[in-house]
Amino acid sequence: VGPGVYVQPGIPALMRGASQDADVLTPNQFELEYLSGRPIRTEADTLAAIGGMPMRPRGTILVTSLSTDRTPADTIDMVAAGPDGAWRLRTPKLPIQANGAGDAVAALFLFHLLRTKDARASLEAAGSAIHGLLRRTFEAGARELLTVAAQEEFVRPRDWFRAVPL
Repeated sequence: VGPGVYVQPGIPALMRGASQDADVLTPNQFELEYLSGRPIRTEADTLAAIGGMPMRPRGTILVTSLSTDRTPADTIDMVAAGPDGAWRLRTPKLPIQANGAGDAVAALFLFHLLRTKDARASLEAAGSAIHGLLRRTFEAGARELLTVAAQEEFVRPRDWFRAVPL
Protein backbone atom coordinates (compact mmCIF):
# COMPACT_ATOMS: atom_id res chain seq x y z
CA VAL A 1 0.00 0.00 0.00
CA GLY A 2 1.27 3.42 -0.88
CA PRO A 3 4.10 3.06 -3.40
CA GLY A 4 1.86 4.10 -6.27
CA VAL A 5 1.33 2.61 -9.68
CA TYR A 6 4.42 0.80 -10.93
CA VAL A 7 3.27 -0.64 -14.25
CA GLN A 8 3.57 0.80 -17.74
CA PRO A 9 1.22 3.65 -18.70
CA GLY A 10 -2.11 2.39 -19.99
CA ILE A 11 -2.18 -0.78 -17.87
CA PRO A 12 -4.15 0.77 -14.94
CA ALA A 13 -6.89 2.02 -17.28
CA LEU A 14 -7.00 -1.38 -18.97
CA MET A 15 -7.39 -3.09 -15.59
CA ARG A 16 -10.13 -0.68 -14.52
CA GLY A 17 -12.06 -1.45 -17.72
CA ALA A 18 -11.43 -5.20 -17.51
CA SER A 19 -12.86 -5.43 -13.99
CA GLN A 20 -16.38 -5.40 -15.43
CA ASP A 21 -15.74 -8.85 -16.88
CA ALA A 22 -14.22 -10.26 -13.69
CA ASP A 23 -15.60 -13.12 -11.68
CA VAL A 24 -12.93 -12.62 -9.00
CA LEU A 25 -10.83 -9.55 -8.14
CA THR A 26 -8.07 -9.48 -5.52
CA PRO A 27 -6.89 -5.87 -5.14
CA ASN A 28 -5.04 -4.49 -2.16
CA GLN A 29 -6.40 -1.32 -0.54
CA PHE A 30 -4.42 1.01 -2.83
CA GLU A 31 -5.56 -0.86 -5.93
CA LEU A 32 -9.22 -0.85 -4.81
CA GLU A 33 -9.02 2.90 -4.21
CA TYR A 34 -7.63 3.35 -7.71
CA LEU A 35 -10.09 1.00 -9.42
CA SER A 36 -13.14 2.38 -7.61
CA GLY A 37 -12.05 6.02 -7.59
CA ARG A 38 -12.88 6.20 -3.86
CA PRO A 39 -10.68 6.78 -0.83
CA ILE A 40 -10.92 4.08 1.82
CA ARG A 41 -10.67 5.12 5.46
CA THR A 42 -13.48 3.10 7.07
CA GLU A 43 -15.14 -0.29 6.71
CA ALA A 44 -18.14 1.53 5.21
CA ASP A 45 -15.80 3.11 2.63
CA THR A 46 -14.50 -0.38 1.83
CA LEU A 47 -18.00 -1.75 1.27
CA ALA A 48 -18.96 1.29 -0.83
CA ALA A 49 -15.85 0.85 -3.00
CA ILE A 50 -16.59 -2.85 -3.43
CA GLY A 51 -20.23 -2.12 -4.23
CA GLY A 52 -19.20 0.43 -6.82
CA MET A 53 -16.98 -1.97 -8.74
CA PRO A 54 -18.35 -2.90 -12.16
CA MET A 55 -18.04 -6.67 -11.76
CA ARG A 56 -20.16 -9.54 -12.94
CA PRO A 57 -23.33 -9.92 -10.85
CA ARG A 58 -22.10 -12.95 -8.92
CA GLY A 59 -18.50 -11.76 -8.70
CA THR A 60 -16.35 -12.05 -5.60
CA ILE A 61 -13.73 -9.59 -4.40
CA LEU A 62 -10.92 -10.03 -1.90
CA VAL A 63 -9.33 -6.84 -0.57
CA THR A 64 -5.90 -7.40 0.95
CA SER A 65 -3.58 -5.23 3.04
CA LEU A 66 -6.53 -3.25 4.36
CA SER A 67 -6.15 -0.74 7.15
CA THR A 68 -9.17 1.31 8.19
CA ASP A 69 -9.92 3.52 11.17
CA ARG A 70 -11.02 0.38 13.04
CA THR A 71 -7.89 -1.68 12.31
CA PRO A 72 -5.60 -1.81 15.37
CA ALA A 73 -2.01 -0.75 14.59
CA ASP A 74 -0.63 -4.24 15.27
CA THR A 75 -3.03 -5.99 12.87
CA ILE A 76 -3.94 -6.07 9.19
CA ASP A 77 -7.33 -6.79 7.64
CA MET A 78 -8.67 -8.52 4.57
CA VAL A 79 -12.25 -8.30 3.35
CA ALA A 80 -14.04 -10.73 1.08
CA ALA A 81 -17.40 -9.91 -0.46
CA GLY A 82 -19.55 -11.92 -2.78
CA PRO A 83 -23.12 -12.94 -3.41
CA ASP A 84 -23.26 -14.57 0.03
CA GLY A 85 -22.21 -11.44 1.99
CA ALA A 86 -19.13 -9.55 3.17
CA TRP A 87 -16.63 -10.54 5.87
CA ARG A 88 -13.53 -9.13 7.50
CA LEU A 89 -10.56 -11.23 8.61
CA ARG A 90 -8.01 -9.68 10.97
CA THR A 91 -4.56 -11.14 11.60
CA PRO A 92 -1.53 -9.93 13.55
CA LYS A 93 0.69 -7.66 11.45
CA LEU A 94 4.14 -9.08 10.92
CA PRO A 95 7.19 -6.83 10.45
CA ILE A 96 7.91 -8.17 6.97
CA GLN A 97 7.46 -6.96 3.41
CA ALA A 98 7.75 -9.94 1.12
CA ASN A 99 7.43 -9.70 -2.62
CA GLY A 100 4.82 -12.09 -3.93
CA ALA A 101 2.59 -12.17 -0.85
CA GLY A 102 -0.30 -10.59 -2.77
CA ASP A 103 0.04 -13.12 -5.57
CA ALA A 104 0.23 -15.98 -3.07
CA VAL A 105 -2.91 -14.94 -1.17
CA ALA A 106 -4.76 -14.38 -4.47
CA ALA A 107 -3.89 -17.92 -5.57
CA LEU A 108 -4.87 -19.39 -2.21
CA PHE A 109 -8.16 -17.50 -2.17
CA LEU A 110 -9.04 -18.57 -5.72
CA PHE A 111 -8.19 -22.20 -4.94
CA HIS A 112 -10.46 -22.23 -1.89
CA LEU A 113 -13.23 -20.29 -3.64
CA LEU A 114 -13.30 -22.76 -6.53
CA ARG A 115 -13.33 -25.63 -4.04
CA THR A 116 -15.94 -24.31 -1.59
CA LYS A 117 -17.92 -21.64 -3.52
CA ASP A 118 -17.94 -19.80 -0.16
CA ALA A 119 -16.25 -16.39 0.22
CA ARG A 120 -16.11 -16.57 4.02
CA ALA A 121 -14.57 -20.03 4.14
CA SER A 122 -12.12 -19.07 1.40
CA LEU A 123 -11.13 -15.89 3.25
CA GLU A 124 -10.47 -17.81 6.47
CA ALA A 125 -8.44 -20.53 4.73
CA ALA A 126 -6.40 -18.17 2.55
CA GLY A 127 -5.84 -15.63 5.32
CA SER A 128 -4.73 -18.25 7.81
CA ALA A 129 -2.40 -19.87 5.28
CA ILE A 130 -0.78 -16.62 4.10
CA HIS A 131 -0.25 -15.51 7.69
CA GLY A 132 1.48 -18.83 8.39
CA LEU A 133 3.65 -18.50 5.30
CA LEU A 134 4.64 -14.93 6.19
CA ARG A 135 5.27 -15.86 9.84
CA ARG A 136 7.54 -18.74 8.83
CA THR A 137 9.36 -16.52 6.32
CA PHE A 138 9.85 -13.81 8.97
CA GLU A 139 11.03 -16.27 11.63
CA ALA A 140 13.64 -17.62 9.21
CA GLY A 141 14.86 -14.12 8.40
CA ALA A 142 14.32 -14.85 4.72
CA ARG A 143 13.68 -12.25 2.04
CA GLU A 144 11.88 -14.65 -0.31
CA LEU A 145 8.64 -16.44 0.59
CA LEU A 146 9.41 -19.89 1.96
CA THR A 147 6.67 -21.61 -0.01
CA VAL A 148 8.34 -25.03 0.13
CA ALA A 149 9.58 -24.90 3.74
CA ALA A 150 6.18 -23.59 4.91
CA GLN A 151 4.00 -25.74 2.65
CA GLU A 152 2.25 -27.35 5.62
CA GLU A 153 0.72 -23.92 6.35
CA PHE A 154 -1.21 -24.23 3.07
CA VAL A 155 -3.05 -27.36 4.18
CA ARG A 156 -3.02 -27.08 7.98
CA PRO A 157 -2.22 -23.55 9.15
CA ARG A 158 -0.85 -23.41 12.69
CA ASP A 159 -3.16 -20.51 13.51
CA TRP A 160 -6.73 -20.33 12.22
CA PHE A 161 -8.35 -16.92 11.98
CA ARG A 162 -12.14 -16.42 11.87
CA ALA A 163 -13.89 -13.94 9.65
CA VAL A 164 -16.66 -11.74 11.01
CA PRO A 165 -19.61 -10.34 9.03
CA LEU A 166 -19.49 -6.72 7.89
